[in-house]
Amino acid sequence: MRDNWDETGFDFEFNPSADAYQKVVDCNAMFVIAALDGDDVIGYCTMIISPHLHNPDVIVASNDALFVAKPYRNGMTSGRLIKAAEDEAKRRGASKVLWHTRAGTSFAAMLERRGYQPSDIVVMKGF
Repeated sequence: MRDNWDETGFDFEFNPSADAYQKVVDCNAMFVIAALDGDDVIGYCTMIISPHLHNPDVIVASNDALFVAKPYRNGMTSGRLIKAAEDEAKRRGASKVLWHTRAGTSFAAMLERRGYQPSDIVVMKGF
């Protein structure tokens, strides 16, 4: 997680709550998929599953994080993680999958090639 944050994090301190993550996993509102090379984690994807607040019949899988270590990015690891996340989200009843990505990145372009369409932008302001 630290490598992911150092590369793509925001302008605030990295201080994840293991307790908060465990609670959403325990209540079945999050799943985690890991990519391994032997015993080493080389990538991971975390997804939050929930009914959409505007229509609870629509189950949405929202990406919390996706990361692949740099030496593994030119292979199939990223695509396999995305496919595994899509499959698990569908298995859990999701009809929509949302990925958090910065506009104009190679990741955003890859998602669009996979059939995703930009739907919203997120803007941030600090106080």
